Amino acid sequence: MKLLDYISYFFGVLFMAGGALGNNLPMFLLGIIVSLSSLLERGLRKDEKRGASPDDIFSLIFEEREGRVVKALIKSNTPLRLSEIAAATGLSKVAVYRLLRKLISRGTVLALKDSGGVKRYYINPKLRELFEA
Repeated sequence: MKLLDYISYFFGVLFMAGGALGNNLPMFLLGIIVSLSSLLERGLRKDEKRGASPDDIFSLIFEEREGRVVKALIKSNTPLRLSEIAAATGLSKVAVYRLLRKLISRGTVLALKDSGGVKRYYINPKLRELFEA
């Protein structure tokens, strides 16, 4: 951020705090307006750093780590164990487990137990068709 951005952000926050504490709505709104440009610029720079291109369907639908898990499941022709997904994505088993729980709750990933009682995960067949097309 440039010095002017820091100054406008500082005064915007100052006006917002003063407006909120003094129940002064116009002062609060002025603070939002003053600090908004620097906040938007900072947010846009964060998106550029992430490298998320709008052409990549995974960046539009999934967070970066969720997309890695989904891509690993799409590449595999057979259901994968948790440890196999962790190895394929480079994430810890705990992180993969949490991501899988979120993806299962959305219906993106399905789970089944094999004959040995080991849980295996696979992508929803309807989504596989969509992503492979």
